[in-house]
Amino acid sequence: MTEVEIPHHCWYEDEPLKLNFPKKWHVHLCKIESEKARALDDSEIGYSINSPIGTKPLGSLAKKAKEAVVIFDDLTRPTKTFQYVPHILEILHKSGLPKENIRFIIAPGTHGTYGRRDFVKKLGDEIVSKYAVYNHNPYEMLDYLGETSYGCPVYVNSEVMACDLKIGIGTVLFHRLTGLSGGGKLISPGVAGIETIKYNHGEIGGFGPGRTPHESTGYLENDQNIMRLDAEEAARMAGLDYKIDTVLNLNRDPIKIYSGDFVKTQREAAADVKKWHATESPEADIVVVGSYMRENEPYLGMWPAYNSVKQDGTIVMVNDCPDGDINHWLFNRHGKEIGASLWNPEPRGLVKGKKMIIFGNYPLKSFEMRYKPELIEWIRTWPEVIEELKNDYGDKSSVAVIPDGTSCIPRRALEAI
Repeated sequence: MTEVEIPHHCWYEDEPLKLNFPKKWHVHLCKIESEKARALDDSEIGYSINSPIGTKPLGSLAKKAKEAVVIFDDLTRPTKTFQYVPHILEILHKSGLPKENIRFIIAPGTHGTYGRRDFVKKLGDEIVSKYAVYNHNPYEMLDYLGETSYGCPVYVNSEVMACDLKIGIGTVLFHRLTGLSGGGKLISPGVAGIETIKYNHGEIGGFGPGRTPHESTGYLENDQNIMRLDAEEAARMAGLDYKIDTVLNLNRDPIKIYSGDFVKTQREAAADVKKWHATESPEADIVVVGSYMRENEPYLGMWPAYNSVKQDGTIVMVNDCPDGDINHWLFNRHGKEIGASLWNPEPRGLVKGKKMIIFGNYPLKSFEMRYKPELIEWIRTWPEVIEELKNDYGDKSSVAVIPDGTSCIPRRALEAI
């Protein structure tokens, strides 16, 4: 047998997943560019946070502040927020802010609520024990700030707006709508109201039933992306003062950190992500696509998979998150015939490949309902997956293993730009 390992369960035990293939198959573990990069150590993390671009140092901003909020991304993002928070708190306390005047707010957009265990995963037990940490509600407790130049009504979390120093922590990854994540998206959709998010995604972006996506949107379409530009206007209206955008390796450790003005940090990090997340995308009969950095959004791995699978090939999606795929109040199904305002009830087909195997020990019927039933099969164990593949493929079959389809950017797509 040929054994490969891919990263797995980032918010759980975070141990590699071992996959065994028949020895006669041609198995290729796709290389990601960040394997060549060294992760920053703690002192370098602190230095990067204290080296802003496009704005004053955080300490200078903090000296004038009475109330501070640290906004952090949710569990659909791989950011180990606890790596950065101690450096921020040290600056805030040295500037005279007591812990009673510092709070943390998670930025889930429309992903729902989180509990203490989730906060600890992101922030660490000590922070959660000593500082107030809050959920965001996109339906109420919002301040109306006006409209963007694109006509989007801007509603932002009231507790965020009650603070005169707003700090954000996040990471940049590919994004199917806004090109790449990060920057001002921590405000919109992160801590924005449902009307803001719906208008940005639907009226502006063109996503949802009966709509046509705006020509500026899509994978890797970043700088002039209309959804991003609108979100950045909203973030500017909200007064996001200081942003930390990270570029991560496959261990979720930072290889680059940009701090300061949220537009500048996002653009710098976006350029680096295109370099460091570039991944081999060879054509293959079978494409196994891991789900690690965003394992609760495993469908994001379909883009890298489509860039490798042959037209008559098979995609194997690793979908093994114990909590299933993330809730979404804007796009998901929420009943037999009922869904959110931008939900498309039509089951999806496959862009390439003749079928898809979903591999994971936590089957979820509502997830299966995303796809045409004749095209997919959910299998719990890896030996059963291999047996199923053997029915269609012989000894000379080619296999491409994408270690993390939710972060790896296919070279084939980069070369097409």
